[in-house]
Amino acid sequence: MNRFVNTSSKLPEKEQLRSWIRLAQKGDQRGQQYIYEAYAGRMLLAIRRYLPGEQEALDVLQDGFLKVFRNIGGYTFKGAFEGWMRRIMVNLAIDALRAGKHLQWVGENEEMLDVLSAPVYPDGEDGPEWAGLTQADILEAMERLTPMYRAVFNLYAIEEYGHREIAAELGISEGTSKSNYAKARRNLREWLREKLKTK
Repeated sequence: MNRFVNTSSKLPEKEQLRSWIRLAQKGDQRGQQYIYEAYAGRMLLAIRRYLPGEQEALDVLQDGFLKVFRNIGGYTFKGAFEGWMRRIMVNLAIDALRAGKHLQWVGENEEMLDVLSAPVYPDGEDGPEWAGLTQADILEAMERLTPMYRAVFNLYAIEEYGHREIAAELGISEGTSKSNYAKARRNLREWLREKLKTK
């Protein structure tokens, strides 16, 4: 991870964050700086799931924070601030995808393993035990997916977009989004099961 972005920042308490947001809404650079320092690492991790190059991800991060601070006056404290900000960052990463960039998945193993452990088939098949997998195993499996499968999987499973939203963002049909997600998930489960057999 970039040496200029702290990925282990402790998140502020709710009231502290509210005061920072209010400062930033007034254009106060201190509020903007506090927010940046608290959230830049988390936002960079979200962006890196889509963009493989560190510099490219940092560019999107900077553009994202500029957009956050330009639009922070419209934030109404309804819903999580981090979710509002993450949506901006992910949308910019998707814009980079539309511009012909490739996708990458990094981090948030627990969320992904929870998604993979859920039944794929209507008959309720149980997910396998994933305890023996490392982050490298998961990254290797994700890298085997096509860029579109990886994008759909990330948007649906990690970012919690609906298939209609994914279809609109990626310029595909809702049915294609559903199909790509199911195929990506099935492929990941198969590859990770094989990986566990060799451990």
